[in-house]
Amino acid sequence: MRVALTYNEKRERGEAHAEFDTREAIATVAALVARCGHDVVPIDVTGSVPRLVARLARVRPDLVLNLAEGERGAFREAFYPALFEQLGLPHTGSSASALAVCLDKPLAKRIVAAAGVRVPGPPRPGRAAIVKPVFEGSSKGVVVVPAGGDVAAAVAAARARYPAGVMVEELVEGSEVGVGWFAALGQLPPIAYRYAGPIYDYTLKHETPERVALEIPARLPPSARRRLARVATRAFAALGVSGYGRADFRVTARGEPVFLEMNPLPSLTLVPGHDELYVAAARAGRSPPELIGAVLARA
Repeated sequence: MRVALTYNEKRERGEAHAEFDTREAIATVAALVARCGHDVVPIDVTGSVPRLVARLARVRPDLVLNLAEGERGAFREAFYPALFEQLGLPHTGSSASALAVCLDKPLAKRIVAAAGVRVPGPPRPGRAAIVKPVFEGSSKGVVVVPAGGDVAAAVAAARARYPAGVMVEELVEGSEVGVGWFAALGQLPPIAYRYAGPIYDYTLKHETPERVALEIPARLPPSARRRLARVATRAFAALGVSGYGRADFRVTARGEPVFLEMNPLPSLTLVPGHDELYVAAARAGRSPPELIGAVLARA
């Protein structure tokens, strides 16, 4: 096939480009697509939409491997898949509607809770709280308010930075665990993120990833592993995730998984510190080309 590899190029450090990819990172994905036997054309979608449409018309791809996160607004992750759908171009990953729902954290929580999965509740007196933007990913803007701290002040500060809205919830004590899923492969071994501090925050993810140890598969009791697999399946289905994705949980000391958020567009690059899906796939006996091949085949 001729595959258009769409992405947003990371041109600077900081939150605005935190979820974007460098040319070097995209080159690793392009090489994997080529190893699967396809022709691949990387396309940075940032900037002019008419220019992008014209480029796609010239390339005439059979399929779009979409890694584009979008640039602004509550609909940003869904914008390019919606555009591809209007142009009649099949693309990898979830539909535009599913991407929009998953980026809306309160809405995603309500949907997953309705499917019988525990989600964080409102902060309780004498307990730590989490303040986070409603329409952001990668832990951008997430703040921990310690027990007895000024939640109202944290909310006001967050709203000043993220006027689209913020939310407040309890800080669930436990281990941070992600569950990767690929439609052609099923669930991957669970990924535990081990670090010092209360949460897997923006600094750990983007500035000091070397301070995070991946534990794959996560060391959980068999009963907790089974419960995690069941609730992850419910979360993926309830939110309409297709193709692939990663669901993030806190697993309490009693082995109860608590849903945090859904990432229907997790990283597919081989950048150290952000390649955990490939590591999990390797634990299941799958190579990087097999993982990319599964994404393309499903689309």
